[in-house]
Amino acid sequence: MDDLRIRRHLRLYWITDDPSRIAEREEDHATVKARVFDRVAHCWQRMGAELQPGKYLLGDELSVLDLYVATASRWSPGRRRFYEVAPTLADIVRRVDTDPKLVTLWTERFPFTEGWER
Repeated sequence: MDDLRIRRHLRLYWITDDPSRIAEREEDHATVKARVFDRVAHCWQRMGAELQPGKYLLGDELSVLDLYVATASRWSPGRRRFYEVAPTLADIVRRVDTDPKLVTLWTERFPFTEGWER
């Protein structure tokens, strides 16, 4: 995933954090969010279709991209939708979730709670 794609992907979350940034009327905010979440899912699907991962996304070594994807796939539309649209990447994000080197990171920044995969 190149830098431009990552920036575009992050902009999608920028919109969903505050839909009024692009839709003035409050009654349009839910539609904006739903469409953005569909676009996020489309991006995940494309990533899954284009990558030929090894143990991790870019091969057999953990990279910052693995951390990014494991983190961003927790955001809306959620991990279940991620698994649905990018099944080839599901095992990788689960591997990153359980990597012993990352226990402190996940515990402090993104704790696993009941139903977190929603």
